[in-house]
Amino acid sequence: MDHLEQENRELKDEVARLTALIEQFLAAQNQASPPPATPPQRMVISEIVSSTVPAASAHFVPTAMPPGFPWGMPPGFMPDIPAPTFASMSASSLVLAMPPPVVHTIPRELKTLRGKDLFGKSAAELCLVPGVKIPVKFKVPDFEKYKGNTCPLSHLVMYAWKMSTQTDNDQLLIHYFQDSLSGAALRWYMSLDSANIRSFNDLGEAFVKQYKYNVDMAPDRDQLRAMS
Repeated sequence: MDHLEQENRELKDEVARLTALIEQFLAAQNQASPPPATPPQRMVISEIVSSTVPAASAHFVPTAMPPGFPWGMPPGFMPDIPAPTFASMSASSLVLAMPPPVVHTIPRELKTLRGKDLFGKSAAELCLVPGVKIPVKFKVPDFEKYKGNTCPLSHLVMYAWKMSTQTDNDQLLIHYFQDSLSGAALRWYMSLDSANIRSFNDLGEAFVKQYKYNVDMAPDRDQLRAMS
C-alpha cells in the first residue's frame, strides 16, 4: 500500500508540473498573438486517481520554444520571395490562305455561249439546198476532184456525165457538186449563198466565173479519162 501511495503522489506531482508548463505556454502565446474576441477557456485537469499504476513512470521532456514565437514563426509573417516573372509571348493569329478556284476556260466559254446564236443562221440556212430529196437507190459516183487549177468547163462536163441519171433533179445536182471539189474549190462552194443559187445553171455560171482564168486550158489526160 505504501508503494502505491508513493506512486500516486509522484503522478500527482508530474501532472502538476505539466499543468504549470501548459499555463506558461498559453501565457506566452497570449503575449505574442492579439487577444481573441472571447477569453480562452482555462484547461482544467482533474485529479487522476488510479488503483493500478505501471511500475515504470513516464518522464516527459518539455520542448523549448523560442521566446516570442511559440510556433517558430511570428503571426502574419510573409517571406520576402520575389514574384515570379512570366515571359511574354506574342500571340500570332492564324491566317488561312485559300487558293482561287480552278476554272477551266473552255467549259466556261461553252457555258457562256450556250443559248446564243453562234452562227446567226439555222441549220436549214447553212445548207445550200435545204430539203434535198435523195432517191432510195441512188449511189454517189466517184468524182474526179477539182482543185482550182484546171478548166472549170471540163469539170462541169465530167460532173454532168457522172450525174446523167439525175439531170432533172437540180437540188440533187447542186448538193453533190461539193463531192467533186477539194481544197480551195471546196471552200469556195461552202461560201456560196443559197439566195443566189436557185438552180444548177446558177451554180455552173458561178463556178465558171470563179475559175474563168482556167477556161482556155486544154483538158489533160486525167480529165479526158474522167469524161469518157
